[in-house]
Amino acid sequence: MGLGVGPERVVALSVPRSVETVVAALGVLKAGGAYVPVDPEYPVDRVAFMLADARPVCVLTTAGTVGVLPDAGVPVVVLDGVETTEALARCSDADLTDTDRQSALHPENAAYVIYTSGSTGRPKGVVVSHAGLGALAAEQVDRFGLSAGSRVLQLASFSFDAAVMEMLMAFASSGTLVVAPAGRLGGEALVRELDRHRITHALIPPTVLSGLAEAELPSLETLVVGGEACAGELVARWAPGRRMINAYGPTESTVCAALSRPLTGDARPSIGRPVTGTRLHVLDPALRLVPVGVTGELYVSGEGLARGYAGRAALTAGRFVADPYGPAGTRMYRTGDLARWRADGELEYVGRADDQVKVRGFRIELGEIEAALLRDAQVAQAAVTVRSDRPDDRRLVGYVVPRAGAVLEGAVVRRELARRLPDHMVPAAVVVLDGLPRTVNGKLDRQALPAPDFTTAITDDAPRTPQEATLSRLFAEVLELPRVGIHDDFFELGGHSLLATRLISRVRETLGVQHTIRTLFEFPTVAALAGLDPDGGGTGDSFAALLPLRPRGTKPPIFCVHPAGGLSWCYAGLMSGIDTEHPIYGLQARGMSEEEEPPAALDDMAADYVNTLRTVQPAGPYHLLGWSYGGVVAHAIAARLREQGEEVALLALLDSYPNPPLAGKIPGDQEIAQLLLEGLGRDADEPARSALDLPELMELVPENGSPFAGLTSARMRSLVDIVTNNIRLVEAHEPPVYDGDVLFFTATEGRIEDWMSHEAWIPHVNGRVENHPIACEHGEMANPGPLRRIGSLISQKLSRRASRP
Repeated sequence: MGLGVGPERVVALSVPRSVETVVAALGVLKAGGAYVPVDPEYPVDRVAFMLADARPVCVLTTAGTVGVLPDAGVPVVVLDGVETTEALARCSDADLTDTDRQSALHPENAAYVIYTSGSTGRPKGVVVSHAGLGALAAEQVDRFGLSAGSRVLQLASFSFDAAVMEMLMAFASSGTLVVAPAGRLGGEALVRELDRHRITHALIPPTVLSGLAEAELPSLETLVVGGEACAGELVARWAPGRRMINAYGPTESTVCAALSRPLTGDARPSIGRPVTGTRLHVLDPALRLVPVGVTGELYVSGEGLARGYAGRAALTAGRFVADPYGPAGTRMYRTGDLARWRADGELEYVGRADDQVKVRGFRIELGEIEAALLRDAQVAQAAVTVRSDRPDDRRLVGYVVPRAGAVLEGAVVRRELARRLPDHMVPAAVVVLDGLPRTVNGKLDRQALPAPDFTTAITDDAPRTPQEATLSRLFAEVLELPRVGIHDDFFELGGHSLLATRLISRVRETLGVQHTIRTLFEFPTVAALAGLDPDGGGTGDSFAALLPLRPRGTKPPIFCVHPAGGLSWCYAGLMSGIDTEHPIYGLQARGMSEEEEPPAALDDMAADYVNTLRTVQPAGPYHLLGWSYGGVVAHAIAARLREQGEEVALLALLDSYPNPPLAGKIPGDQEIAQLLLEGLGRDADEPARSALDLPELMELVPENGSPFAGLTSARMRSLVDIVTNNIRLVEAHEPPVYDGDVLFFTATEGRIEDWMSHEAWIPHVNGRVENHPIACEHGEMANPGPLRRIGSLISQKLSRRASRP
């Protein structure tokens, strides 16, 4: 296209992971140029630096990304633009030769440039030639069992040289490269991707692998781990039934310098032996070879060695030194990794000899983060370390000492840092100290740096809607915190990119909402994320008669009838168990507004709810569910629908009985308060509020963060009246006979001796009553744990029914 691309010319690729990214990289290589990936999600200052430092002849991007790129002063090609499409259509599809290129292409010419973290505070570009690509490709085909039938997942970011390894795996074997969706992929979403596309070969960093649930994945023949140390526990989980290989290699070598033999149950997996064309030396400080079993520093040499750092001659000379064990004039790269040879001829990784670290597969120089912290005029001293205060969770933590008279807030410093560094380099927390701890000889004592206390950032802002309650629970689960307030920032509570991936996956599984990691970075609180849901997920009326808990889905909805408290928030816990294609709605009691009259009989309530649910689903098959009092109402709704000739495909009763335990009782204040709180879906581990009486509950009405905040005292009194009326209605109700089956769930714990069982419904059901025991008490059945189990059983039942011919 006349842009001057050719040998020793660099082209910037600023494209989210996609087929276009692969095509663009291959196009640059075919033209003889070298590509440099520039992640469009990096902070704009970092992107601007990389473009200025790499000095590309042009930038390849897409229409969705071009608007966020800074001006590099070079031509910008929009790959999916009309002009580019028309220009490409005029080009020949014949393969390029040296005659077509600006000059002949040689193995020593640059193939790609990968920017890595720099100890000076600036990233540095590693220039890798074509020389080592052929040997690596052949080695992978042989060692990984690749063939034309292989299906390789392209999962790595193109800013990470593992993407080169993935492309070579597919193209060198004539296999298929399956490009994963843009953004970080992990958890259940990654498992589904592996299964759905029948992936046979995948390269997955150990940290990502540790977050995957157990899965059969029968197609996955070869699993390669790399980028960071792999624990023996992961090998024990994932090696059986497939080939699992540990890969090692710094960016300064062509992706991979060593590969292990297929792993078994090793307590400490080795990093293997050098790949073809690569030499590995374990040396002492005098560059002498050390004996087997002795720890030394690892050096890499051979045809796969990078050329050095772009535009950094002094830095290159310091890390790429003369190789005393190779042919004259050859060099070796000082990795900074400590290793030792084992008796079986394989290498064992021991640790680092400097301040460079690997976190979640990314190589990071702590000095670059420290330099970024010191750019703040109020920071006098800064230190960064990697902590493992939780199993399998290595995270960066920053420490700052303010200048005299300055007042620093760690959360504010961290937010400023996030504007200058890519997210994988932003510490999970920044801790403000009076001074950095020192050893007796005056050096920084990293071991004495305190662990961050994320719980201090937790507020008491309680959820105001079922969606907020669900999101708050998911935030807390992923962060392993006791609770999360709706205005608490996910990242200021210790969240990082990998945990963000897990959270987004859990939100997708539970609420059916297709958020991305970028969404979470922009809206990192429960309240902000819930407010993005236009279909009732945010700040709508949570006391309306029809409550959309999860309004999306292609399958028939499930309608959940409120317990005696009149509210259906408690059913939010079902969303984590029931297939996301089934929408979920709550039916809530009338009487919350002055225009609404409470029903005079339970049959009137059932008739009203039939009309209400028909506004969402005019015709069957219908799916109904009710806990406790709600089960009695759900049964009456089902009977009415059958009388009207409608199909009821599901009637699920959760520890609900024809003569419930509230019948015939006049509830006291504490009992009413408890019923109201149960309707909100309070977790079982909230004893502070489970013992409230009614006057104490009324005091919460004006309180900020209370689930009842914003209600008037009169409206709160309406809720109390609803409880009293519901008890009166059920006492006078005579259950009709329902023409259909019942799926019953019995709370097995804390049962009164000789209390009713599911068989109490037999006189009122013209069908089968199928019972499932749930290990909880009656009042705990609508807690998230039991509901998740119930939802899963319901999903299995509905799935089997749908698969019948």
